Amino acid sequence: MKLNITRLNVFIFFLLNAITINIGVAQNTPLNSLADQDSLQVKNDDEILKTPFGVFNLSQTTGAVFRISGDQLRKTGGDNLSEALIGRVPGLRIIRQTNTPGTTGDYSYVLNGGTPYVLVDGKPRGLLVDLREVEEVLVLNDGTFNSSLGNFGDNGLIYVITKGGKSRKPVVEVNYQRALNTASRLPKLLSASEYAEVINRVSNNDGLGDVYSPEAIAAYNNGSDPINFPNVNNQDTYLEDFSSSNFASLNTYGGGENASYGAFIGYSDWEGLEKVGSKINGRNLSFRTKINAKINNSLRAHASVYGKFGENNRPIIGADAMFLNITATPANAFPLKVGDSAYIVSNDFDTNLLAELENGGSRTDYTANMVFDIGLDFDFKDIVPGLKYDTYLMMRTFNTHSLITDNQPGLYTLENLQDITGQDSLALKIYRNEVLDLDIGRTNQNNQRDFTYAGNISYIKQMTQSTLTLNLNHLLYYAPNRTATAPDNRNLTFNLNGSFALQNKYILFANLNSSSSSKFIGTNRTNFFPTMGFAWVASNEDFLKNSKSIDFLKFRTSFGQIGTEYTASTFLYLDTWAGGRNNGTTFLGTANIAQNKFGYTLSTTANEAVDWIVYNQMFAGFELNMFKKFNFSFNYFNIQIENQITKASELYADALGGDAYLPSLNFTDRRNKGFNANITFRENKGSFKYYAGINAGYNKIVGEKISEVPYPDQYRLQEGQAEDNIMGYVSDGLFTAENIGSALPQFGDVQIGDIKYVDQNGDNVIDSRDQRAIGNQTPRLNYGINIGAEYKGFNLDIVGAGVGGYDINLGSSSYYQHRGLRNYYGSVNSDLPNGNANPRLSTIGSINNFKTSDYWLVNGSYFRISNVELGYSLPKKGPFTNVKIFLRGNNLALFSKLDDLDPEDMRAGFFEYPSMRTFILGTSLNF
Repeated sequence: MKLNITRLNVFIFFLLNAITINIGVAQNTPLNSLADQDSLQVKNDDEILKTPFGVFNLSQTTGAVFRISGDQLRKTGGDNLSEALIGRVPGLRIIRQTNTPGTTGDYSYVLNGGTPYVLVDGKPRGLLVDLREVEEVLVLNDGTFNSSLGNFGDNGLIYVITKGGKSRKPVVEVNYQRALNTASRLPKLLSASEYAEVINRVSNNDGLGDVYSPEAIAAYNNGSDPINFPNVNNQDTYLEDFSSSNFASLNTYGGGENASYGAFIGYSDWEGLEKVGSKINGRNLSFRTKINAKINNSLRAHASVYGKFGENNRPIIGADAMFLNITATPANAFPLKVGDSAYIVSNDFDTNLLAELENGGSRTDYTANMVFDIGLDFDFKDIVPGLKYDTYLMMRTFNTHSLITDNQPGLYTLENLQDITGQDSLALKIYRNEVLDLDIGRTNQNNQRDFTYAGNISYIKQMTQSTLTLNLNHLLYYAPNRTATAPDNRNLTFNLNGSFALQNKYILFANLNSSSSSKFIGTNRTNFFPTMGFAWVASNEDFLKNSKSIDFLKFRTSFGQIGTEYTASTFLYLDTWAGGRNNGTTFLGTANIAQNKFGYTLSTTANEAVDWIVYNQMFAGFELNMFKKFNFSFNYFNIQIENQITKASELYADALGGDAYLPSLNFTDRRNKGFNANITFRENKGSFKYYAGINAGYNKIVGEKISEVPYPDQYRLQEGQAEDNIMGYVSDGLFTAENIGSALPQFGDVQIGDIKYVDQNGDNVIDSRDQRAIGNQTPRLNYGINIGAEYKGFNLDIVGAGVGGYDINLGSSSYYQHRGLRNYYGSVNSDLPNGNANPRLSTIGSINNFKTSDYWLVNGSYFRISNVELGYSLPKKGPFTNVKIFLRGNNLALFSKLDDLDPEDMRAGFFEYPSMRTFILGTSLNF
């Protein structure tokens, strides 16, 4: 093979020049991560998808493929791909873990009950991608694709393709969006007079009389003495109604057969809802460059650089701590300030949020994500037609650090004293002296690197009536760990797979995966896992080929094994020791003083027999297209998960020594069964086009073999039951004057208004043996609804998402657990969301009323209007191929049994930043 050295040098020079330019920009601007070339190309009716785990012909696969275009996803505002996918993919549930401005959301993905793997442009770099650069997303979720992912593929694959790297006319895209954000839900807080009335009620329930006099309540209400009788509306004091954010991007891509390119730069900024002190504010700058160049007829080279750099400024107290203080501090706790500079606290509530926001100091967080990859594609068509070898090397980097100034504001308490004349006077008493931090500290320093080396030998042979595809590939993943207590992560996986399509009707797929991991030792370090798949394209049969109703009909199934690692970061085949100086280790001697010695003890016993967790997967489904308008797909799965890790100490008595003498072992078995489905209808009537679709996913995971105490009461046993069962007591209303006399012994001295429980085993005592399954805490069902219409340039698109089939335990939220003399919330003055009355209020916490029971369970189902776009595309004119003006809304409405809190995250707005409702005005321009 003859290499054209000149072209190779030009390619390398172009690559280094692009990297230098972008790093030069990155070093002076805050940004996140890196991409690769587009891996989807169309040849006739065949669509070839290149992955690190093989080359797949999507038109001849035995697996389930769901795809959605980037144009459709970008009808969601902002730059976040996770938000755009919500409600659009069957079986995929996306949960936002945090709402604090400046975070990426820390989304969790659940596909068919498990976590899917993510590839961006064929590279395992996580979801480091900007929505504005996405060309298409494919979701592959059955045994065919799972097996090819090796120990990464237990729960499907999300494959993201970015723009660029194809032969096409050059395109330039410009996008700008301006957003206003407001809290979608905030808890109801009590005014000072309402709080005082509730405290009186609580105190009288315990026979203690009023705490607040009628005169004091009146003073709270009329504001006549704001120093002695303050009435602070915390939400109004500290929170703005709206915050703003901006998004701008420039994207260009194109090229021909000899060289193609893509370049993207995106900017976004944000601010928080803080009304006083320093607001949260920050910005991200992301960039991507990728090139694909032909060196000669047998060799192509490709490379990409992707980065995202961020800067976020915030008060030192932190966003979640701010909301905790807003909700946990009663309106009458103290006046915020006396005079111009005296911040007030009380002995019961010793944090003044105003002081922290105005004088507590600040923190600036910096993040830097980059991904570099370079690869070569060899085509041996001159030697063996159809034989290719593709390989690449990728490095991903992540760096963070923070700069802080941490001041301690001076605080005072109010003291009522009498002067020498006997008159009452108000005095300030120092509670805490002011301390100013004159230095800028550096903290949260972290850096991480991981490396991937992958390659695939593919062979495609097209014959008269059949096609043969063969792949032999490898992927090496290495992530060094800087933490001394956690080992490096090393994975090596090989696949040998092939597919055979006969007459484009009958398709057979087989894969043999070999996976190796540093988490196992000896013969267990490497294992082999086979998978088979079959498909029948019935619509290509003679009896359906000319059907006027059925356009496409395909049946498919796959079954096989996948091996995965355990989640623990330590090596379970090694003993673990713990200790240090003054660590409680026993020393012989008579001195009754602390021993300034080092000592170490065995904390975890090794088990060299620890083996792979095995997923035995079976999938079956079909795809049906009818009348060129109606599309329906259905996928069923049945997955047995064997050999999950359990601590042996859970199986034996504590007298045997616990974890120090009993190792972890493969013990637990689970089964996950369910389905996902998608239905879409499209119709065109002249200039009017419309569509409607619904997708859904359902799954239930059962513990077929678990570690549990063998209770004699069968209703307490959980083996064979759903693993997300909520165990608790069955309630029988509240005690009343009529039935309090017949109360069974339960938890403490019960009174009228306390919760009454059912005696399950008839022993006339309520205790732990009366617990049973009372609900489940994980949604069984998730679904999405998509509708839209276009008419003469105008478009309206609506996406909704919901979940069902699960329970929320209100007793786990302090918003509904009322007790003591601390803060109370608006929920105290109304029934619980499930219709039950609040149990008896008391100055001391009831050990009876807050046991987990069905009294506190409420249907957790909800439906959310996730995204709406109203847009207008101007007629094409001159060089402009598309000019669009749009109004978008995110999280516009929520329907749930809960009125005050968000059922998806009940801490949002209460103990952490609220989920936001966003309104966006923007424009996009293509030429």
